[in-house]
Amino acid sequence: MPTITAGTDTTFSVAVMTNGQPVPLAGPLTARVVTLDGKSEILTGLELDGEADGADWGSGVAAVTLAGSTTAGWEPREYMLVLQGAFGVKRFSLVVETLFAPVRNSLFIRDLVVDEIRRDRIMAAAASVLSGIEVSDDYIWNKIRAAESEISHTLRVPLVPTRFFPVKPTDEQVAALDGLAWAVDPAYDYTPDMFQFEKWGFIITRQRPIISVESLRFAYPSEDTGFFDIPHDWIRIDAKYGHVRLVPASPAIFTTMNAYIMTALAGARSIPFMMQLTYTAGLENAAADYPELLDAIKKSAVLKIVADSFLPQSGSISADGLSQSISVDMAKYQEVVDHTLFGSEASGNGGLMSKLHGIRMLVM
Repeated sequence: MPTITAGTDTTFSVAVMTNGQPVPLAGPLTARVVTLDGKSEILTGLELDGEADGADWGSGVAAVTLAGSTTAGWEPREYMLVLQGAFGVKRFSLVVETLFAPVRNSLFIRDLVVDEIRRDRIMAAAASVLSGIEVSDDYIWNKIRAAESEISHTLRVPLVPTRFFPVKPTDEQVAALDGLAWAVDPAYDYTPDMFQFEKWGFIITRQRPIISVESLRFAYPSEDTGFFDIPHDWIRIDAKYGHVRLVPASPAIFTTMNAYIMTALAGARSIPFMMQLTYTAGLENAAADYPELLDAIKKSAVLKIVADSFLPQSGSISADGLSQSISVDMAKYQEVVDHTLFGSEASGNGGLMSKLHGIRMLVM
């Protein structure tokens, strides 16, 4: 996976292979760069030279040279590099970053965390069972991304502040986020008992902890007409558990309600997706508040690297009259990560899961 810096002269090589074997190249050979969806071409047919530095067409290696003036306007993201020649078409991943906007995911900057993983003690320990196996920076980075995503799903929490919209946002709304992560959390159903007894319009959000509530509105008869915006000073939240309640703190302006909404609220019927909640949820500063989370992700990434080698649980190596026994029990190493996430196995209530969501209970 070549990585280039936009606006900088660069030359990199890619190997054309089929069924794991190199494919000899012959001219003409052209390169294009397109977006991952294939809809936009940002570099048209660039003729490649078989005599360029780094090229070895006999071994299927092509060298691509890009001028800084060509890549200056490219956005930092992943693209497809498409080579076309007598062999047909071959596609490669091409990552573009800028000098001060490096490739990163939610919690980690690629260059920094890959180097840290290579220096880490657990990776050094893994090297003893990965003798003779070399892993690339791209491979380590992909494992970090996978570990981060997996632990986010396991803990059921966005690892960075994320804006949740009740419907797909417009391009203008996305641009206004200025890089903030976003997702769609469908609107909530209205039920007549929401305001009976002491419920006070009780809503439990699907994502938590809540950072802020941007708006809450009733939408009826359709999702884009008949709005009634709840005054912001009515909204009370329990951020950790995602509880939202409505407490009238200012005079209600019922005159702004149209006849449809008045009928809906008085009709004693449930209405699907009527309550449109726009809110921000997730961890505001995971590195400072939950350093054990980052440690667990890095350890999990290393375990994924070891697991990919399909090592036997135990074995021995003999050479020149010397013997060495090795023992690899992935479950034992995984217990270290699980303890961080869930606490001791006996209690089942501890670690980051309880810190984020509270103690879990089962009533039978």
